[in-house]
Amino acid sequence: MKKLLMILALATSLTACANTKESVEKPKVEAVKEDSSQEEGKNTDSGEEVNNSGELEKHTENIYEYFDTITNFIAYTKDQEEFDHYVKVLKDELKIYHELYNSYDAFDGVNNFRTINENAGKEPVKVDPKVIELVEYSKKMYKLTNGKINIAMGSLLGLWHEYREMSLDNPDKAAIPEESMLVKASKHKDIDSIVVDEKAGTVFIKDPDVQIDIGAIGKGYATKIIANILQKEGLKHGILSVGGDDVLIGDNPASENSYYKIGIQNPNLDDKENPYSSIVSLKNTSVVTSGDYQRYFMVNGKRYHHIIDPATMYPSTRWRSVSVILDDIAKADTISTYLFIIDLEEGREFAKKVGAEVLWIDENYKSYKTEGWPEVE
Repeated sequence: MKKLLMILALATSLTACANTKESVEKPKVEAVKEDSSQEEGKNTDSGEEVNNSGELEKHTENIYEYFDTITNFIAYTKDQEEFDHYVKVLKDELKIYHELYNSYDAFDGVNNFRTINENAGKEPVKVDPKVIELVEYSKKMYKLTNGKINIAMGSLLGLWHEYREMSLDNPDKAAIPEESMLVKASKHKDIDSIVVDEKAGTVFIKDPDVQIDIGAIGKGYATKIIANILQKEGLKHGILSVGGDDVLIGDNPASENSYYKIGIQNPNLDDKENPYSSIVSLKNTSVVTSGDYQRYFMVNGKRYHHIIDPATMYPSTRWRSVSVILDDIAKADTISTYLFIIDLEEGREFAKKVGAEVLWIDENYKSYKTEGWPEVE
Protein backbone atom coordinates (compact mmCIF):
# COMPACT_ATOMS: atom_id res chain seq x y z
CA MET A 1 0.00 0.00 0.00
CA LYS A 2 1.28 3.43 -0.79
CA LYS A 3 1.29 5.48 2.33
CA LEU A 4 0.09 8.90 3.28
CA LEU A 5 1.77 11.74 1.38
CA MET A 6 0.24 14.69 3.22
CA ILE A 7 0.20 18.05 1.50
CA LEU A 8 0.78 21.06 3.73
CA ALA A 9 -2.35 23.09 4.22
CA LEU A 10 -4.08 26.17 5.44
CA ALA A 11 -7.26 25.09 3.71
CA THR A 12 -9.92 22.99 5.35
CA SER A 13 -9.69 19.21 5.23
CA LEU A 14 -11.26 17.41 2.32
CA THR A 15 -14.86 16.39 2.90
CA ALA A 16 -15.86 12.82 2.18
CA CYS A 17 -17.93 12.28 -0.96
CA ALA A 18 -18.46 16.02 -1.43
CA ASN A 19 -16.54 18.82 -3.07
CA THR A 20 -15.56 22.20 -1.71
CA LYS A 21 -14.17 25.33 -3.27
CA GLU A 22 -12.29 28.45 -2.28
CA SER A 23 -10.88 31.34 -4.25
CA VAL A 24 -7.12 31.71 -4.59
CA GLU A 25 -6.37 35.21 -3.34
CA LYS A 26 -3.51 37.02 -1.59
CA PRO A 27 -0.53 35.31 0.03
CA LYS A 28 -1.08 33.90 3.50
CA VAL A 29 1.42 32.83 6.13
CA GLU A 30 1.85 29.11 5.65
CA ALA A 31 1.42 26.62 8.47
CA VAL A 32 1.53 22.86 8.68
CA LYS A 33 -1.75 21.13 9.28
CA GLU A 34 -1.78 17.55 10.51
CA ASP A 35 -4.65 15.71 8.87
CA SER A 36 -6.47 12.89 10.62
CA SER A 37 -4.92 9.48 10.11
CA GLN A 38 -6.55 7.33 7.46
CA GLU A 39 -5.63 4.13 5.74
CA GLU A 40 -4.72 5.97 2.57
CA GLY A 41 -3.54 9.36 1.37
CA LYS A 42 -5.34 12.59 2.08
CA ASN A 43 -4.27 15.79 0.36
CA THR A 44 -4.78 19.48 0.93
CA ASP A 45 -2.64 22.38 -0.19
CA SER A 46 -1.52 25.86 0.78
CA GLY A 47 -3.58 28.87 -0.21
CA GLU A 48 -1.36 31.62 -1.53
CA GLU A 49 -1.50 33.85 -4.57
CA VAL A 50 -2.82 33.08 -8.00
CA ASN A 51 -0.82 33.31 -11.22
CA ASN A 52 -1.35 36.07 -13.79
CA SER A 53 -3.90 33.89 -15.59
CA GLY A 54 -6.63 35.36 -13.39
CA GLU A 55 -8.41 34.15 -10.27
CA LEU A 56 -8.90 30.42 -10.01
CA GLU A 57 -10.99 28.50 -7.54
CA LYS A 58 -9.63 25.60 -5.56
CA HIS A 59 -11.96 22.60 -5.44
CA THR A 60 -11.52 19.30 -3.62
CA GLU A 61 -13.25 15.94 -3.63
CA ASN A 62 -12.75 12.57 -1.94
CA ILE A 63 -13.85 9.34 -3.63
CA TYR A 64 -14.06 6.08 -1.69
CA GLU A 65 -15.54 3.54 -4.08
CA TYR A 66 -12.53 2.36 -6.07
CA PHE A 67 -9.27 0.42 -5.63
CA ASP A 68 -10.17 -0.30 -1.99
CA THR A 69 -8.73 3.06 -1.03
CA ILE A 70 -9.35 6.81 -0.91
CA THR A 71 -8.88 8.96 -3.99
CA ASN A 72 -8.20 12.62 -3.18
CA PHE A 73 -8.61 15.13 -6.00
CA ILE A 74 -7.68 18.81 -5.88
CA ALA A 75 -8.09 21.07 -8.91
CA TYR A 76 -7.73 24.78 -9.56
CA THR A 77 -10.39 25.74 -12.09
CA LYS A 78 -12.26 28.78 -13.36
CA ASP A 79 -15.57 27.63 -11.92
CA GLN A 80 -17.56 24.78 -10.40
CA GLU A 81 -18.79 23.56 -13.77
CA GLU A 82 -15.26 22.94 -15.00
CA PHE A 83 -14.38 21.08 -11.82
CA ASP A 84 -17.54 18.95 -11.99
CA HIS A 85 -16.54 17.87 -15.49
CA TYR A 86 -13.16 16.66 -14.25
CA VAL A 87 -14.78 14.83 -11.34
CA LYS A 88 -17.12 13.00 -13.70
CA VAL A 89 -14.22 12.00 -15.95
CA LEU A 90 -12.22 10.89 -12.92
CA LYS A 91 -15.01 8.75 -11.48
CA ASP A 92 -15.78 7.16 -14.85
CA GLU A 93 -12.13 6.21 -15.40
CA LEU A 94 -11.62 5.00 -11.83
CA LYS A 95 -14.59 2.67 -12.21
CA ILE A 96 -13.24 1.25 -15.46
CA TYR A 97 -9.77 0.54 -14.10
CA HIS A 98 -11.03 -0.63 -10.71
CA GLU A 99 -13.08 -3.33 -12.41
CA LEU A 100 -10.41 -4.34 -14.93
CA TYR A 101 -7.40 -4.23 -12.60
CA ASN A 102 -8.98 -6.41 -9.94
CA SER A 103 -7.80 -9.82 -8.79
CA TYR A 104 -10.40 -10.39 -6.08
CA ASP A 105 -13.81 -9.17 -7.27
CA ALA A 106 -16.01 -10.17 -10.21
CA PHE A 107 -18.14 -7.72 -12.22
CA ASP A 108 -20.90 -8.45 -14.70
CA GLY A 109 -19.64 -8.43 -18.26
CA VAL A 110 -16.02 -7.78 -17.25
CA ASN A 111 -13.11 -10.16 -17.74
CA ASN A 112 -10.46 -9.00 -15.30
CA PHE A 113 -7.47 -10.48 -13.49
CA ARG A 114 -9.73 -12.56 -11.29
CA THR A 115 -11.20 -14.09 -14.46
CA ILE A 116 -7.71 -14.82 -15.78
CA ASN A 117 -6.69 -16.43 -12.47
CA GLU A 118 -9.83 -18.57 -12.37
CA ASN A 119 -8.97 -19.91 -15.81
CA ALA A 120 -5.31 -20.66 -15.06
CA GLY A 121 -4.33 -23.90 -16.80
CA LYS A 122 -7.74 -24.09 -18.48
CA GLU A 123 -8.17 -21.64 -21.35
CA PRO A 124 -7.20 -18.17 -22.62
CA VAL A 125 -9.42 -15.31 -21.50
CA LYS A 126 -10.57 -12.59 -23.87
CA VAL A 127 -9.80 -9.27 -22.20
CA ASP A 128 -9.92 -5.53 -22.71
CA PRO A 129 -6.74 -4.11 -24.34
CA LYS A 130 -6.12 -2.20 -21.09
CA VAL A 131 -5.52 -5.53 -19.34
CA ILE A 132 -3.05 -6.65 -21.98
CA GLU A 133 -1.24 -3.31 -21.71
CA LEU A 134 -0.79 -3.79 -17.97
CA VAL A 135 0.49 -7.37 -18.36
CA GLU A 136 3.03 -6.25 -20.95
CA TYR A 137 4.09 -3.32 -18.78
CA SER A 138 4.42 -5.63 -15.77
CA LYS A 139 6.80 -7.86 -17.69
CA LYS A 140 8.97 -4.82 -18.41
CA MET A 141 8.97 -3.94 -14.71
CA TYR A 142 9.93 -7.54 -13.91
CA LYS A 143 13.08 -7.11 -15.99
CA LEU A 144 13.80 -3.64 -14.63
CA THR A 145 13.63 -4.88 -11.03
CA ASN A 146 15.63 -8.06 -11.59
CA GLY A 147 12.56 -10.21 -11.07
CA LYS A 148 11.75 -8.79 -7.62
CA ILE A 149 8.47 -7.21 -8.74
CA ASN A 150 6.68 -10.16 -10.28
CA ILE A 151 2.95 -10.25 -11.01
CA ALA A 152 3.18 -14.06 -11.22
CA MET A 153 3.77 -14.27 -7.45
CA GLY A 154 0.04 -14.25 -6.76
CA SER A 155 -0.01 -17.67 -5.11
CA LEU A 156 2.53 -16.60 -2.49
CA LEU A 157 1.08 -13.12 -2.02
CA GLY A 158 -2.41 -14.56 -1.87
CA LEU A 159 -1.43 -16.73 1.09
CA TRP A 160 -0.20 -13.73 3.02
CA HIS A 161 -3.31 -11.79 2.05
CA GLU A 162 -5.54 -14.60 3.31
CA TYR A 163 -3.74 -14.85 6.66
CA ARG A 164 -3.63 -11.08 7.08
CA GLU A 165 -7.38 -10.74 6.55
CA MET A 166 -8.06 -13.69 8.85
CA SER A 167 -5.79 -12.28 11.56
CA LEU A 168 -7.30 -8.82 11.36
CA ASP A 169 -10.80 -10.27 11.64
CA ASN A 170 -9.80 -12.54 14.56
CA PRO A 171 -6.78 -11.07 16.38
CA ASP A 172 -6.94 -13.74 19.08
CA LYS A 173 -6.36 -16.37 16.39
CA ALA A 174 -3.77 -14.40 14.43
CA ALA A 175 -1.28 -16.62 12.61
CA ILE A 176 1.11 -16.68 9.69
CA PRO A 177 1.27 -19.29 6.92
CA GLU A 178 3.31 -22.40 7.60
CA GLU A 179 6.66 -22.34 5.84
CA SER A 180 5.80 -25.48 3.87
CA MET A 181 2.82 -23.63 2.43
CA LEU A 182 5.01 -20.68 1.46
CA VAL A 183 7.61 -22.92 -0.17
CA LYS A 184 4.95 -24.70 -2.20
CA ALA A 185 3.35 -21.44 -3.34
CA SER A 186 6.67 -19.81 -4.20
CA LYS A 187 7.49 -22.57 -6.67
CA HIS A 188 4.76 -21.24 -8.94
CA LYS A 189 5.92 -17.77 -9.98
CA ASP A 190 7.20 -18.12 -13.55
CA ILE A 191 6.20 -14.93 -15.32
CA ASP A 192 6.69 -16.65 -18.67
CA SER A 193 3.71 -18.84 -17.84
CA ILE A 194 1.57 -15.74 -18.44
CA VAL A 195 0.98 -15.74 -22.19
CA VAL A 196 -0.43 -12.77 -24.09
CA ASP A 197 -1.92 -13.16 -27.55
CA GLU A 198 -2.33 -9.59 -28.76
CA LYS A 199 -3.92 -10.63 -32.04
CA ALA A 200 -6.57 -12.71 -30.30
CA GLY A 201 -6.82 -10.26 -27.40
CA THR A 202 -6.33 -12.95 -24.76
CA VAL A 203 -4.29 -13.70 -21.65
CA PHE A 204 -3.60 -17.28 -20.56
CA ILE A 205 -1.78 -18.68 -17.53
CA LYS A 206 -0.21 -22.01 -18.54
CA ASP A 207 0.59 -23.17 -14.99
CA PRO A 208 -2.69 -23.85 -13.13
CA ASP A 209 -0.99 -22.93 -9.84
CA VAL A 210 0.29 -19.53 -10.98
CA GLN A 211 -1.85 -16.57 -10.00
CA ILE A 212 -1.50 -12.94 -11.01
CA ASP A 213 -1.22 -10.22 -8.36
CA ILE A 214 -0.91 -6.64 -9.63
CA GLY A 215 -0.75 -4.96 -6.22
CA ALA A 216 2.66 -3.37 -6.77
CA ILE A 217 1.83 -2.11 -10.25
CA GLY A 218 -1.85 -1.76 -11.10
CA LYS A 219 -2.88 1.31 -9.10
CA GLY A 220 0.09 3.42 -10.15
CA TYR A 221 -0.33 2.44 -13.79
CA ALA A 222 -4.03 3.34 -13.71
CA THR A 223 -3.29 6.61 -11.94
CA LYS A 224 -0.85 7.62 -14.66
CA ILE A 225 -3.38 6.95 -17.41
CA ILE A 226 -6.19 8.76 -15.59
CA ALA A 227 -4.00 11.80 -14.86
CA ASN A 228 -3.10 11.98 -18.56
CA ILE A 229 -6.79 11.81 -19.49
CA LEU A 230 -7.62 14.65 -17.09
CA GLN A 231 -4.91 16.79 -18.66
CA LYS A 232 -6.22 16.06 -22.14
CA GLU A 233 -9.62 17.19 -20.89
CA GLY A 234 -8.05 20.53 -20.00
CA LEU A 235 -6.86 20.26 -16.38
CA LYS A 236 -3.86 22.55 -15.90
CA HIS A 237 -3.34 22.62 -12.14
CA GLY A 238 -4.17 19.94 -9.61
CA ILE A 239 -3.28 16.92 -7.54
CA LEU A 240 -4.57 13.41 -8.06
CA SER A 241 -3.85 11.06 -5.17
CA VAL A 242 -5.07 7.48 -5.47
CA GLY A 243 -4.29 5.78 -2.20
CA GLY A 244 -1.25 7.98 -1.70
CA ASP A 245 0.10 7.61 -5.24
CA ASP A 246 0.32 11.35 -5.89
CA VAL A 247 0.46 13.02 -9.30
CA LEU A 248 1.15 16.75 -9.20
CA ILE A 249 -0.40 18.14 -12.37
CA GLY A 250 1.27 21.31 -13.58
CA ASP A 251 2.31 23.94 -11.06
CA ASN A 252 0.57 25.33 -8.00
CA PRO A 253 -1.29 28.56 -8.85
CA ALA A 254 -1.88 29.15 -5.14
CA SER A 255 1.84 29.43 -4.40
CA GLU A 256 4.14 32.38 -4.97
CA ASN A 257 6.87 30.07 -6.25
CA SER A 258 4.47 27.71 -8.12
CA TYR A 259 5.48 24.65 -6.08
CA TYR A 260 3.29 22.27 -4.11
CA LYS A 261 4.64 21.51 -0.65
CA ILE A 262 4.37 17.81 0.15
CA GLY A 263 4.77 16.30 3.59
CA ILE A 264 6.04 12.72 3.65
CA GLN A 265 4.42 10.91 6.56
CA ASN A 266 6.64 9.90 9.44
CA PRO A 267 6.37 6.09 9.79
CA ASN A 268 6.75 6.52 13.53
CA LEU A 269 3.07 7.12 14.19
CA ASP A 270 3.75 7.63 17.91
CA ASP A 271 5.81 10.74 17.19
CA LYS A 272 2.93 13.23 17.26
CA GLU A 273 5.25 16.24 17.33
CA ASN A 274 6.86 15.30 14.01
CA PRO A 275 4.17 14.09 11.59
CA TYR A 276 6.47 14.49 8.58
CA SER A 277 9.77 12.79 7.81
CA SER A 278 10.44 15.32 5.09
CA ILE A 279 8.78 18.31 3.45
CA VAL A 280 9.48 18.75 -0.25
CA SER A 281 8.57 21.42 -2.82
CA LEU A 282 7.55 19.94 -6.17
CA LYS A 283 5.53 20.52 -9.32
CA ASN A 284 4.62 18.55 -12.42
CA THR A 285 5.93 15.25 -11.05
CA SER A 286 4.83 12.38 -8.82
CA VAL A 287 5.52 11.09 -5.31
CA VAL A 288 4.91 7.59 -3.97
CA THR A 289 5.66 6.01 -0.60
CA SER A 290 5.75 2.33 0.35
CA GLY A 291 5.66 1.56 4.06
CA ASP A 292 4.95 -1.13 6.62
CA TYR A 293 3.03 0.89 9.20
CA GLN A 294 -0.61 0.70 8.13
CA ARG A 295 -1.44 -2.56 6.36
CA TYR A 296 -0.11 -5.15 8.77
CA PHE A 297 -1.08 -7.62 11.48
CA MET A 298 0.57 -8.78 14.69
CA VAL A 299 1.45 -12.33 15.73
CA ASN A 300 3.17 -12.91 19.08
CA GLY A 301 4.19 -9.27 19.21
CA LYS A 302 5.76 -9.26 15.75
CA ARG A 303 4.57 -7.08 12.88
CA TYR A 304 3.81 -8.73 9.52
CA HIS A 305 3.10 -6.27 6.72
CA HIS A 306 2.11 -6.70 3.07
CA ILE A 307 5.38 -6.11 1.18
CA ILE A 308 6.80 -9.58 0.62
CA ASP A 309 10.43 -10.24 -0.30
CA PRO A 310 10.43 -13.06 -2.88
CA ALA A 311 13.89 -14.14 -1.71
CA THR A 312 12.70 -14.89 1.83
CA MET A 313 8.95 -15.41 1.20
CA TYR A 314 8.32 -13.18 4.24
CA PRO A 315 7.64 -9.46 4.72
CA SER A 316 10.76 -7.41 4.11
CA THR A 317 12.38 -6.00 7.25
CA ARG A 318 14.91 -3.61 5.72
CA TRP A 319 12.86 -0.41 5.87
CA ARG A 320 9.89 1.26 7.55
CA SER A 321 9.20 3.41 4.51
CA VAL A 322 10.63 4.30 1.11
CA SER A 323 9.51 7.42 -0.77
CA VAL A 324 10.20 8.02 -4.46
CA ILE A 325 10.02 11.20 -6.53
CA LEU A 326 9.86 10.50 -10.26
CA ASP A 327 8.03 12.05 -13.20
CA ASP A 328 6.41 8.71 -14.11
CA ILE A 329 3.85 7.74 -11.43
CA ALA A 330 3.49 4.20 -12.78
CA LYS A 331 7.21 3.57 -12.54
CA ALA A 332 7.45 5.32 -9.17
CA ASP A 333 4.76 3.01 -7.80
CA THR A 334 6.71 -0.08 -8.79
CA ILE A 335 10.10 1.31 -7.82
CA SER A 336 9.03 2.26 -4.29
CA THR A 337 8.09 -1.37 -3.64
CA TYR A 338 11.29 -2.66 -5.23
CA LEU A 339 13.49 -0.33 -3.18
CA PHE A 340 11.67 -1.45 -0.05
CA ILE A 341 12.99 -5.00 -0.44
CA ILE A 342 16.60 -4.32 -1.47
CA ASP A 343 19.53 -2.89 0.50
CA LEU A 344 20.66 0.73 0.53
CA GLU A 345 23.73 0.38 -1.68
CA GLU A 346 21.84 -1.48 -4.38
CA GLY A 347 18.96 0.96 -4.00
CA ARG A 348 21.18 4.00 -4.48
CA GLU A 349 22.64 2.55 -7.67
CA PHE A 350 19.18 1.74 -8.99
CA ALA A 351 17.80 5.20 -8.13
CA LYS A 352 20.66 6.82 -10.04
CA LYS A 353 20.02 4.53 -13.00
CA VAL A 354 16.34 5.49 -13.31
CA GLY A 355 16.72 9.13 -12.28
CA ALA A 356 14.66 8.92 -9.08
CA GLU A 357 15.07 10.83 -5.84
CA VAL A 358 14.53 8.59 -2.83
CA LEU A 359 14.08 8.83 0.93
CA TRP A 360 14.64 5.64 2.95
CA ILE A 361 13.72 5.31 6.64
CA ASP A 362 14.99 2.30 8.56
CA GLU A 363 13.75 0.39 11.61
CA ASN A 364 15.36 2.95 13.93
CA TYR A 365 13.75 5.83 12.00
CA LYS A 366 17.09 6.93 10.61
CA SER A 367 16.75 8.48 7.17
CA TYR A 368 18.90 8.11 4.07
CA LYS A 369 18.53 10.25 0.95
CA THR A 370 19.73 10.38 -2.62
CA GLU A 371 21.91 13.38 -3.45
CA GLY A 372 19.08 15.31 -5.07
CA TRP A 373 16.49 14.87 -2.32
CA PRO A 374 17.80 17.70 -0.05
CA GLU A 375 17.60 20.07 -3.02
CA VAL A 376 13.79 19.87 -2.99
CA GLU A 377 13.41 20.09 0.81
